[in-house]
Amino acid sequence: MAYLSLYRRLRPLAFAQLTGQEHITRTLSHALSRGQLAHAYLFCGPRGTGKTTTAKIMARAVNCHRYPAPEPCGECSSCRNIADGVSLDVIEMDAASNRGIDEIRDLREKSRYASGESRYKVYIIDEAHMLTNEACNAFLKTLEEPPPGVIFILATTDPARLPSTVVSRCQRFDFHLLTVEQIGEKLRQVLADEGWQAEDEAVRLMARLAEGSLRDALGILEQCSAYGEEPLSAEHVRSLTGVTRVETIGALIGALAEGDLEAGLETLQEIIFSGRDLIMLSRDLTFFFSRLLLGGAPGKLRLEESYYGFEALLQQFRGRFARLHLLELIELLHGLAGEMRYAHYPQFILEVAFIRMMRLLHREALSVDSAPVETRIEQTEAVPEEHRVAQTEVRDAPVKSRAEKSPSTEGAAGTKGPPEKSPEKAASPPAPAPEKRMEEPEAASPAAAEEAAWWEQLCERVRVENKAVYRNLNASREHRLEGNLLILSYESGDYAGERVQQKEQRFLLEESCSKVLSRQVSLRVRYEDYAPESAAAEDVPPAISLPREGEGGGGRKEKAAYSFEDAVKLFPGEVFEV
Repeated sequence: MAYLSLYRRLRPLAFAQLTGQEHITRTLSHALSRGQLAHAYLFCGPRGTGKTTTAKIMARAVNCHRYPAPEPCGECSSCRNIADGVSLDVIEMDAASNRGIDEIRDLREKSRYASGESRYKVYIIDEAHMLTNEACNAFLKTLEEPPPGVIFILATTDPARLPSTVVSRCQRFDFHLLTVEQIGEKLRQVLADEGWQAEDEAVRLMARLAEGSLRDALGILEQCSAYGEEPLSAEHVRSLTGVTRVETIGALIGALAEGDLEAGLETLQEIIFSGRDLIMLSRDLTFFFSRLLLGGAPGKLRLEESYYGFEALLQQFRGRFARLHLLELIELLHGLAGEMRYAHYPQFILEVAFIRMMRLLHREALSVDSAPVETRIEQTEAVPEEHRVAQTEVRDAPVKSRAEKSPSTEGAAGTKGPPEKSPEKAASPPAPAPEKRMEEPEAASPAAAEEAAWWEQLCERVRVENKAVYRNLNASREHRLEGNLLILSYESGDYAGERVQQKEQRFLLEESCSKVLSRQVSLRVRYEDYAPESAAAEDVPPAISLPREGEGGGGRKEKAAYSFEDAVKLFPGEVFEV
């Protein structure tokens, strides 16, 4: 006989053998013992929780020679034929490959014929959510009033995709994910029956990796049993499944807590080049920080921590992170899992996320402190006035040299111009400019620093939530708070200002700003005209009137936007010819 996978060999043959799902087995057993059968059932739930297995047990029970009974006997010819898959009256149909209206029309025609050797003809339609809308509509009448002796059992992992008209015609049963304890107990029983040996930590790790699916747990156990070494250790399971060791995760979290960026990146490189599953690592980090947030809750959660193997690690780092930082770390890791799923190089995204976490936890240490700013201001003010003027003249010297090297406008145009007045205007404005530049650091008041902090937090939060909204927010020319109003100023005609006023983007901005400022904030958008030359209005001399070509000095003149000296100042480069 050909080799069968472990989960197929160990498929339950009775309701009592099912792991978990007591609410379903109890209800179906009572209905079978009383003979209260519905014409259609809908089994929905996650993968590997027993939907198809329960449907096959149900098909054997309704056709058992001892019916009505809470369980199939497993000894009669009908039970044996159905268990062996040779019964003509139990039809298992895959809706993923038979999803069209033609297949449903064929099913309707065949369901009219009576069963051959069994009491009921049972149709098990797996992955029922894959049926098209047309197929579902064609199936409605047959599902509502099937021929006598026909039972439909629909199994799906996504009941939300089924039309409500189909769901309302069935008795719905929701299968739940299994707990780590239930899966671990079943794995120990299988190990004993198969004569295999495994460490307790390895069993806990396999139960955790199954994520509530017993079929996945049996698949992992079968894969690890082929490793060839007994007893099976947790390190063998990690090497086969790509799970990062708890000690390595502890080193990574320790680097985060200490602010050691170099050690953290080295640990990340070790994880990446050892072939570990990076998405699983992000899940582990999310689980760890979420359990740190609970603050050592007793009871079942503590038992779950021990099954995940993080109990000692949680005790080591409990109280090391602020509650607000934990919330932001969990939010960052939640978005990280989605980014890594579709990334070509997830290791780069993970490294950037680690740097962002480091900046989040040690923002004060990495940011510029207020004391050095004051020190630089004092040192600047201590420079003598003549030295500052000399520095300004040296800084403006290249502009003067270019203006002196270039020919005069009079020689180029052949008309009279003001050759002497222009250099004086170009040289006179820089005198007060140094004072203005030296006064700029004084504007770094605590209020300004606080404003920059909340704006940075808002931009970061919005960027994580929605990058399109972040781009529209970042396109604003000015931002300020007036009470409970966030005022964003955009240039007239900028479509970004219109987009942030849309319902979804406005709601996201107001909600994010309210979370950052811990109070309710409303958004208001204003449009203003920003002249392109306004930023350099103080440094650019007024425009000089130049005569038109072919006119004398007393003729009509038109205003030029910029003079030659202004153009030299605005556009860096070397003048070759005028």
